[in-house]
Amino acid sequence: MSRLEELPPDQRAALSILLRQRKTYAEVATMLGIGEQAVHDRAHAALAVLAPQEARGLSPAMREEIGDYMLSQQPGVAERLRTRTLLSSDPQASQWAHALAAQLNGEGELPDVPPAPAAAAAPAGEAAAPYSLAEAASSPSLWEPPATRSSRRGGAVLLAGILAVVIVVLIAVFAGGGSSGKHSSKTSSTGTSTTPKAEARFPLKAPPGSASTGTVEILSEGGKHAFYIQAEHIPATKGFFYAVWLYNSPKSALPLSKSPPVGKSHKLAGAALLPENAGDYREILLTKETSTRPKHPGHVVLRGPFKIPN
Repeated sequence: MSRLEELPPDQRAALSILLRQRKTYAEVATMLGIGEQAVHDRAHAALAVLAPQEARGLSPAMREEIGDYMLSQQPGVAERLRTRTLLSSDPQASQWAHALAAQLNGEGELPDVPPAPAAAAAPAGEAAAPYSLAEAASSPSLWEPPATRSSRRGGAVLLAGILAVVIVVLIAVFAGGGSSGKHSSKTSSTGTSTTPKAEARFPLKAPPGSASTGTVEILSEGGKHAFYIQAEHIPATKGFFYAVWLYNSPKSALPLSKSPPVGKSHKLAGAALLPENAGDYREILLTKETSTRPKHPGHVVLRGPFKIPN
């Protein structure tokens, strides 16, 4: 049963306005005649009460991030993609998000919560932090397009390579220049807050004899699209790196991003922006690469269908 009715009136009011009316912390503060931080604190205190058992195993920083995600208060798609990565890779974070979603059901439109990950502990000596594809490239030159490509293809590859360097670029592209404070939220022209929409989800399959598995999600916001990939049971990187490609044939393939090293967890998760011509491709690949400037995909570890929904 929902614990909403047990909340103090001030906490219940803050949650109701945030979720039902899709308002930001700042807008609710103006409506109630209190400080923005007070609205934030009331809402987050309410979330901790709604699912206290699941919340206990999380650090304050993780509760803060997940709480802002569930209340649609993160300022840009980069933050939301990062939180989705966390929810898809950390069982305790996922349990709290799913518990909150169950308690808040019927209170308004909630953000999509990814499926819970397997609750396997990370091997001793290895951090359980999720990987971000955007952290991988130390220099844009690692992913320069070959000079022989057409200007259209070259421009798209270069765009994808640059976007893979830092996830901050996602903020600039999706948020269009920004936010007005720590607890502000992106708003549309009508003044309501917006969140990225999960458009499609595709399974990734390994070649025969491999236990590797994965999924790719396509998200959209403001006319732009991003991909979010998860992979498990993949070999640890040693002398190679993983790359994500859009693919039609050996002569029609577009590199999107390279990954950071994969260690003993044998997991990878991350997101990056899709180029404008992504809809021209029918498959998405995760490959092993040894060349810093591959002209075509290397050994395929995972592959699956790909389509930008209309």
